[in-house]
Amino acid sequence: MKSLLSHSAKCLLWKALWTAGALSLVMAWTAVYLKNLVLGLEPLAWYWNALVLATLSVPVKLDCKDCGTCNAA
Repeated sequence: MKSLLSHSAKCLLWKALWTAGALSLVMAWTAVYLKNLVLGLEPLAWYWNALVLATLSVPVKLDCKDCGTCNAA
Protein backbone atom coordinates (compact mmCIF):
# COMPACT_ATOMS: atom_id res chain seq x y z
CA MET A 1 0.00 0.00 0.00
CA LYS A 2 1.33 3.42 -0.93
CA SER A 3 2.14 5.70 1.96
CA LEU A 4 0.41 9.06 2.32
CA LEU A 5 3.69 10.89 2.88
CA SER A 6 6.53 11.03 0.43
CA HIS A 7 9.72 9.41 1.59
CA SER A 8 11.61 12.65 2.09
CA ALA A 9 8.70 14.03 4.14
CA LYS A 10 8.83 10.91 6.34
CA CYS A 11 12.56 11.35 6.85
CA LEU A 12 12.07 14.98 7.85
CA LEU A 13 9.18 14.08 10.17
CA TRP A 14 11.24 11.38 11.86
CA LYS A 15 14.23 13.66 12.30
CA ALA A 16 12.03 16.50 13.61
CA LEU A 17 10.27 14.27 16.16
CA TRP A 18 13.50 12.63 17.29
CA THR A 19 15.31 15.98 17.60
CA ALA A 20 12.41 17.53 19.53
CA GLY A 21 12.43 14.53 21.88
CA ALA A 22 16.16 14.81 22.44
CA LEU A 23 15.90 18.55 23.09
CA SER A 24 13.05 17.93 25.54
CA LEU A 25 15.24 15.47 27.43
CA VAL A 26 18.04 18.05 27.60
CA MET A 27 15.55 20.63 28.85
CA ALA A 28 14.38 18.17 31.53
CA TRP A 29 17.95 17.66 32.70
CA THR A 30 18.45 21.43 32.72
CA ALA A 31 15.29 21.96 34.76
CA VAL A 32 16.42 19.34 37.30
CA TYR A 33 19.91 20.87 37.50
CA LEU A 34 18.55 24.40 37.96
CA LYS A 35 15.77 23.19 40.31
CA ASN A 36 13.47 25.60 38.54
CA LEU A 37 11.06 25.88 35.64
CA VAL A 38 12.54 26.03 32.15
CA LEU A 39 10.42 27.89 29.62
CA GLY A 40 7.49 27.57 32.01
CA LEU A 41 7.55 23.77 32.32
CA GLU A 42 8.56 21.55 35.21
CA PRO A 43 11.08 18.74 34.72
CA LEU A 44 8.38 16.06 34.72
CA ALA A 45 6.57 17.80 31.85
CA TRP A 46 9.82 17.90 29.87
CA TYR A 47 10.39 14.18 30.53
CA TRP A 48 6.88 13.34 29.34
CA ASN A 49 7.38 15.48 26.22
CA ALA A 50 10.61 13.62 25.48
CA LEU A 51 8.95 10.25 25.99
CA VAL A 52 5.94 11.03 23.80
CA LEU A 53 7.98 12.61 20.99
CA ALA A 54 10.48 9.75 20.91
CA THR A 55 7.65 7.21 20.95
CA LEU A 56 5.94 8.97 18.05
CA SER A 57 9.15 8.93 16.02
CA VAL A 58 9.61 5.13 16.22
CA PRO A 59 6.83 4.03 13.82
CA VAL A 60 7.88 6.66 11.29
CA LYS A 61 11.43 5.30 11.32
CA LEU A 62 10.30 1.66 11.19
CA ASP A 63 8.18 2.42 8.11
CA CYS A 64 11.35 3.37 6.23
CA LYS A 65 12.48 0.54 3.97
CA ASP A 66 16.22 0.49 3.25
CA CYS A 67 16.78 4.18 2.74
CA GLY A 68 20.19 5.67 2.11
CA THR A 69 19.08 9.02 3.52
CA CYS A 70 17.72 7.61 6.78
CA ASN A 71 20.43 5.03 7.33
CA ALA A 72 23.21 7.57 6.85
CA ALA A 73 22.12 9.40 10.04
